[in-house]
Amino acid sequence: MTILKGARISSRAEGKQRARDEGTGGAGGMVLNLEMVTTSYDSVAYTVPVSVGSAQQNLSLQVDTGSSDLWIASKSCSTASCSSTNGRLYDPTSSTPTNVGFTINYLSGTVSGPIVWDTVQLGTYSVQNQALAAANIVSDEPLSLDFDGILGLALPLNSVIEQTIPPSTNNNPDGAPFSSNIFSMTPASTAPSQPFFSLTFARPGSDAIPSLLGIGMHPSSVVPDPSKIKYSTLVSQGVGILFWKTNVRAITVYVNGQARPIVLTESVTGAAFPTALLDSGVPFIMTTSSIANGIYGALGISPASDGNYYVPCTTPLNVTITLDGQPELPIHPLDLTSEPSGQHNSQYCVGLIQADDSQLTATSDIGDMVLGVPFMRNVYTVLAYEPPPFNMSVYSGIRPTLGLMGLTNITQALDEFNNVRVLNQPLDGTPSQQAASSNDTKMSVGLEVLIGLIGFFALCVTLFGVKWFMTRRQWKKQGMVDTDGGRKGEGEYRAYQLTRRHSRSSEDAPPVSTLRTLAYSSYATRKEKVSEYTFDSNGTRVEPDPVEEFGEWNVKYDHSPPSIFDLSNPWDPHAANRDTIVGTDAPLPDTPTSLEFLTTDHRRTSDEITGVPESTSIPLLTDRHRRRSSSRSSDSDVAEAGIGMAGVGTVARGSQIITGLRHDLPRSDDTDRNSSSLGSLNEVVTPSWRFPTSHEHPDTVDVVDNH
Repeated sequence: MTILKGARISSRAEGKQRARDEGTGGAGGMVLNLEMVTTSYDSVAYTVPVSVGSAQQNLSLQVDTGSSDLWIASKSCSTASCSSTNGRLYDPTSSTPTNVGFTINYLSGTVSGPIVWDTVQLGTYSVQNQALAAANIVSDEPLSLDFDGILGLALPLNSVIEQTIPPSTNNNPDGAPFSSNIFSMTPASTAPSQPFFSLTFARPGSDAIPSLLGIGMHPSSVVPDPSKIKYSTLVSQGVGILFWKTNVRAITVYVNGQARPIVLTESVTGAAFPTALLDSGVPFIMTTSSIANGIYGALGISPASDGNYYVPCTTPLNVTITLDGQPELPIHPLDLTSEPSGQHNSQYCVGLIQADDSQLTATSDIGDMVLGVPFMRNVYTVLAYEPPPFNMSVYSGIRPTLGLMGLTNITQALDEFNNVRVLNQPLDGTPSQQAASSNDTKMSVGLEVLIGLIGFFALCVTLFGVKWFMTRRQWKKQGMVDTDGGRKGEGEYRAYQLTRRHSRSSEDAPPVSTLRTLAYSSYATRKEKVSEYTFDSNGTRVEPDPVEEFGEWNVKYDHSPPSIFDLSNPWDPHAANRDTIVGTDAPLPDTPTSLEFLTTDHRRTSDEITGVPESTSIPLLTDRHRRRSSSRSSDSDVAEAGIGMAGVGTVARGSQIITGLRHDLPRSDDTDRNSSSLGSLNEVVTPSWRFPTSHEHPDTVDVVDNH
């Protein structure tokens, strides 16, 4: 009996099927995989593939333990339910008509159409002349691409087709249901030796338990020990046994670990115990108001104005049901409540144990409870047509029994409920986009604002860093920043300008570090070249101070970049730097940055003037300053110029160099000695500076000190 009602269950993704078809059929039986099909937000169907007709049309039928008939939506059906199959409909043109109609009414929906005989194959079992309904009207049934009809597995006495076309004892076609035909096939070797069907249903979002249909065989992955299966006696109505229904012995609700048994009254039929039937076509548990109020009342919950029961989504509904001949069978809390449609992470969930007193009456043959999919997911169900041990030789088909084995560990189930409902994690433990989005939606507004501010400041810092990097890069191209990140001195800037003055563009100038290294190398080379008269002066200038003419040697730096360079001035630091003794052009050394180098007190010592002719008191350095580079030695340079060293000095001047030399140097105050010293150099000294241009070397300038 398929009972469809507007219940609400989770529409999570289907569980993965772990097991494969097991067995080869025949007397040994076989196990087939079922597919869990989401037909709507509040309904799923467990379907099995079948082949129908001589053309072996591949169709999928829902396994329904609440009804006994087989019907398939046919190509002549044009209702909305049939259209949802995307054209995959049964073609009965090759079937044999019975000229009998079929109509069945469910709690919600109606199916009708002609009854035909056709071949139906399930696994390796093929039944000839199977009576089925080629439905041309299907209303309010959630058909889909993988859901084309119903395969009823309830007891034969409940079959509508069998009541219309009674079974016969000969080989003529009749209206016997599929379950009767498959166990009475001839020869006996082609039929299952153990007359039972078995079922397991997977839970949405989990593959811990596979969805399987066993035909005369227990799945080894689920039932390693068949002796653990407990069997219950079925309840019979006046005409016989119609459903897989048994007595309910106890219902217990556990709240915070404490058991709260529900007070069970007598059955709606007046029997001592309420009854419950198993129906895989119902997506919830339906019961009377008395039982429902007792279950939810243990949690302090009463029915809402719409008649439904609502439970906080983070509160587990921990219920066990004890059936006749069975131990306590726990139900997974995730199977008993469901979030409302389109309201993920809702505060309240719909309870899947609902009351419907209008359907559960003394004349409905249903009883007090319908244990639908939420209950059947937690047990291994055996629909046995005779009690074990099975003996086909005396099989009469009138002694069915219901076997059950619990599959739920309540401790593990409560942990899974906490992970899914409280921690918003998927049931299988794998993060999903849905869980991630749920965490995002639960983020507080204040946290979102804080994250936004942090992001804004991070963006500002990033932009500032990019701007600073570009500025430093531009400064480096202009020579304004050294490698240590400090601002270069103005003197070094001038040196850099002089170094790259002949460059074609600003882009081909070498970096400052390279220029400094080259300048220092040249400076160190010149320091090693010493004449017999003095050390390298390296472009220094002697101030013509009348008092301290040979006093401190002050290095002068012009701190403003010049716009016009006077190349004719030998003391101009922008002119070509030339060693005043050796006569080689040299690049300007690196500009000193410390104060110790900005003021240099260079005083001559006795070692510097050792070997100077006695006629010369103090040497005054003069030479031809050449702007072009030369690699000649000091001797050849002097020979080429045709002029030697000119020494001009007095005792007073000598005393200004080093005070300690007054007693060491020979005193030479008479005019004759000075005249002799000057005359020996063949040079005329005048009291003014002149810069005549040499005609012999047009690119040189003669510097003559006339005193």
